[in-house]
Amino acid sequence: MISTKKRVGVVVQTHWDREWYFSREQFVARLMRVMERVADQLEAGQLEQFLFDGQVAALEDLLAHGEPELCERVLRLVRAGRIALGPWYVMADEFLCSGESLWRNLEIGMADARRHGNCQLVGYLPDSFGHIAQMPQLLRQFGIASAVLWRGIDTPHSEFDWVALDGSTVGSLFLTQGYYQHPFNVDDWRSALERYLQQIEGRALSPNLLLTQGGDHLLPHAELAERMAAFNADQAQYELVQEGLQAHAERVLAATAGRRPQVHGELRDNTQAYVLPDVLSTRRYLKLAHQQAEDRLLGEIEPLYAMLDVPLPARALEQCWRTLLQQQAHDSICGCSADTVHREMVSRFEQLAQRLDGLRHQALVAAGMVSDERAVQPGPFVDDASITLFNPVPQASEDWHTVRLFLAGEAAGDLGVRDLAGHLLNSAVLKVTAGHQFHSPLDDFPDPLNGHHYEVALQCPLAGLETRQLWVNKITATRPEQGLQEIGNPHYRIALNEDGELQIHADGCTQPLWIGSELDAGDSYNFSPPPQPEQRQHRRFTLVSARRCGAVQEMVLAISACLPASLDAQRQGPSADEVDCEGLLRLRLLGDSRCIDAQLDWNNHAQDQRSRLVLPLASTITESWSDGAFAWQRRPVVLADYPATPSRREMPPAVNPSHSAIAAGRVNLAHRAMQEYEIVALGEQQALAVTLVRSVGWLSRRDLVTRGVGAGPDLATPEAQCLGPQRFDFRLNLLDEAGSLALLGQARALRRPVLCLRGHSDRWRTPYQLDHPDLQTSSLRRQGQARELRVWNPGSEALASVPAFGIATFTP
Repeated sequence: MISTKKRVGVVVQTHWDREWYFSREQFVARLMRVMERVADQLEAGQLEQFLFDGQVAALEDLLAHGEPELCERVLRLVRAGRIALGPWYVMADEFLCSGESLWRNLEIGMADARRHGNCQLVGYLPDSFGHIAQMPQLLRQFGIASAVLWRGIDTPHSEFDWVALDGSTVGSLFLTQGYYQHPFNVDDWRSALERYLQQIEGRALSPNLLLTQGGDHLLPHAELAERMAAFNADQAQYELVQEGLQAHAERVLAATAGRRPQVHGELRDNTQAYVLPDVLSTRRYLKLAHQQAEDRLLGEIEPLYAMLDVPLPARALEQCWRTLLQQQAHDSICGCSADTVHREMVSRFEQLAQRLDGLRHQALVAAGMVSDERAVQPGPFVDDASITLFNPVPQASEDWHTVRLFLAGEAAGDLGVRDLAGHLLNSAVLKVTAGHQFHSPLDDFPDPLNGHHYEVALQCPLAGLETRQLWVNKITATRPEQGLQEIGNPHYRIALNEDGELQIHADGCTQPLWIGSELDAGDSYNFSPPPQPEQRQHRRFTLVSARRCGAVQEMVLAISACLPASLDAQRQGPSADEVDCEGLLRLRLLGDSRCIDAQLDWNNHAQDQRSRLVLPLASTITESWSDGAFAWQRRPVVLADYPATPSRREMPPAVNPSHSAIAAGRVNLAHRAMQEYEIVALGEQQALAVTLVRSVGWLSRRDLVTRGVGAGPDLATPEAQCLGPQRFDFRLNLLDEAGSLALLGQARALRRPVLCLRGHSDRWRTPYQLDHPDLQTSSLRRQGQARELRVWNPGSEALASVPAFGIATFTP
């Protein structure tokens, strides 16, 4: 007799945040207890299979800290297919890391899982705060044809086909009630189980239902098998069966083939589940340290070893990637964890920077550009009298570069930079400071080398992956033209008006710029205005200096913003006390550049507030553009509509993610780690508002008008107020149309600039330049003796051999 029961696949699982409300070490101790119980139940036959959260880093923690007997038991169960691993190394936030980082995440995670004995081929992403548009293409590139998701989806059914920008499709399961389901763990387990099944069955396109039994850091229930058997015996509607996630997904997708609706692109809808959008700006100092490390790996260290004929430190590079990827775990990089977690993250970023310094030095020593022995020329105590400029990407560079040099001895008034043929390059010294460099030879005592640091603007266009060897010498000073009231080039004129407001004149239009601030009664996940909101505009700048040095012009402006010191004690409105926040804005024009290079040093003294860079738009727009993982994304304008009172719903996201480029009307902004922006209403106008600092004092709260239910434990996080100095680097282009791909090149020049290396070498490999300038470089690395180049196409038409919106990997 054929059963009419609906089949319920019970996937026993734990979701393992390696750090969150507890530190990593505290969760490691908990991990030992959980996995010992899991091993006991698997070996006793109480569990058929256990899903280890789809991220291999948790197993890595177990193997690093567990007793040998427990480690061997777990590995034996992995090899037997009883514990499912992968495909991810960590569950990263998809909007705050590059597409290449997500690629390496899968690459390392799947390799680790297979090395240990099994790798599930399901794109399991149960708790990421929304999903990038190109995830289906990324999964398909690794042979993964299915995904299981929760947040960001708004579809009536629990099965759908998720389609990437290039058309790549993965069959997907929507966890309509979330991944955190543990009905067997509660006292009234039958009622809880029946309630859950009734909630999900009406949305399923097949009689195959899914229960992800487990939750954050939870043990499997000791009587799970007995309770499943009792439930099966006592009713005729459902048949519970323990199984693996991959087997369940394959069964459901086969049963629903041809009937699943399509969902296209990015998933950030919060109608059915919170996406917690304001993590994009929480603890921005973490985002900056992360981008600096990611850019050094992808824009410095890997290209150096790809283009220099020197030994490849493959293991050291892999360890660097593992450290970086661990920092990308969603509760880590999003800044929504306990203060102690993020202090430890800062320490790990510092350690990673030191490793990258060592790898750079190792490459230069192996290439003969520098030496760490007195007995080997050029010796360890040398300065930057000889340098090499290296373009680390296979696209032609811009004309002008800003480099930093160290020269021994007395300060020079100016520097002469010549190529090997003796031709003098156009340059300008922007800053000189006394200092020293400390060297420790392998064959002698360590000693400092005293001298001066120079910041130099240098005109030297380079083809893709080209190098240029140069000599630097001290010359008589060229006196800069000081005391200017404005600066300008053929494209821009920059000045303050009579009220001290900054005005940038370009292409017949005038572009203002100011700092805006508003009170924030939210938490690390969501911005929320208090009942008595207060917004202020800080428009008045003071001219500190304006000068011209050759083809380079610079203006320095000071700004002071008076803000409420914090919310009042009842969190209803501003405190009575106020504080001043100070800023220094430097604007530079390098020759006839179409971009204005900008740097803002901002010293925040205010709590419970959000400060933003505000650029009013000349006309109303309906869409903006920003870059993401393997995508140049068009984004409809959503104006914030704040509820009057808290509710269980999360306000629709008004803020948008950006890796390094934002386009709104004629305002094109390339940036470093200013990853949250919004189009806001200014009366009848609109403005681009880019978050600088968001100061909050709670991991989670339950009284927000933008999300009236907790998203985590109600823990105070005073260090998330982000008091103190921060630096913001960005570039403005007011000349190109919105959506222009030229902005991606300008962002690339900011994040992967031309490198200035000490010394000369004859061990450079042949350079290579991409056929089309609009192709975007994801990575260039050495695999064995071959170079591997990965690129992506941001446009809707094929470029060279790369299809529209496609990702391609090849050997140049």
